[in-house]
Amino acid sequence: MDYAQTTANNPVTTAYFQGRWVAKTVGQTPVMYTTNLGAAFWFQVQQATYVIVDVLKTTPSSSWLAIQIDGLPYQRVAVADLPYRLMLDGQRHIIRVVMSGNTDDDQVWTGNAGFAIKALQTDGELAAIKPGQHSITWLGDSITAGCWVAGRTPATDYRGEANYAAIASDLLNARDVRVAYSAIGLTRAGKGGVPTLPDAMTMLDAQTTWQPTPTDVVVINVGTNDGLAGAAGFTKAFSQFLNQVQALYPNSRLAVLIPFSQRFDRVIRQVVPTFNDIDLIETADWSLTKTDQTHLDLAGSKVAGQQVAATLTQLYPTLFKA
Repeated sequence: MDYAQTTANNPVTTAYFQGRWVAKTVGQTPVMYTTNLGAAFWFQVQQATYVIVDVLKTTPSSSWLAIQIDGLPYQRVAVADLPYRLMLDGQRHIIRVVMSGNTDDDQVWTGNAGFAIKALQTDGELAAIKPGQHSITWLGDSITAGCWVAGRTPATDYRGEANYAAIASDLLNARDVRVAYSAIGLTRAGKGGVPTLPDAMTMLDAQTTWQPTPTDVVVINVGTNDGLAGAAGFTKAFSQFLNQVQALYPNSRLAVLIPFSQRFDRVIRQVVPTFNDIDLIETADWSLTKTDQTHLDLAGSKVAGQQVAATLTQLYPTLFKA
């Protein structure tokens, strides 16, 4: 992943926030706030012996962060153990912090139970770092959010930093903007009080609006949680959703994945060609391994991320170079 020093894009701390974030006051504390796994922030630190990452504890059960230094493997940290002191050697380091996991019971939509970043503290010098040369918005459900990647324990086994969307974004040198929640569908509400995906597109929670930011590509992965709608109900909802996405992202390239579950694959193949400038990505022959019957495991996530990255490179060669 390429990166460049930039101006902090928030009023809370010296960092660049990537994904769906808003400046918000929770209780009486100003924070940068998100309800999305995969949301991240980046910063550079130098001449420092430590950095403290301070996060407001918003839930009784612990959420998890993933911290990466200079592109090395992630360290995962429970929010219950924060503030976390990262010990350093005085050299220059690039640090990425990803919102990695929470539980489906966390009331992220109505109870301020998302991720709330309070501050970064250090005895050295901080600078904001903007990653990537491109940007991708990922629209989907728990698989796109990063749930159940490493096992079947909520939060602990979630991996917002290691699912297919994260892997593909890194391979494509792209910033990752995720609009995805556990159990959500086009006709079904998500967990944690989250409404249907169409209703969540322009809201970060029940009280907080969010303006979709333009990205180079929007990747859509929906349908797995819409089984009760039936083919007719999903056809209608899917067509309406594609119209909504085109209106919200008028200058983005749009690609639709056949869900890894293959649910409504025939409907999706029929509907997508009726729209101009939307590409279809087949997934049936990717041989993906799973944690359960639905969610990709670590190995399956890696394969899917590589396949999506390769396909997007083929579809958009002027944007993503092989």
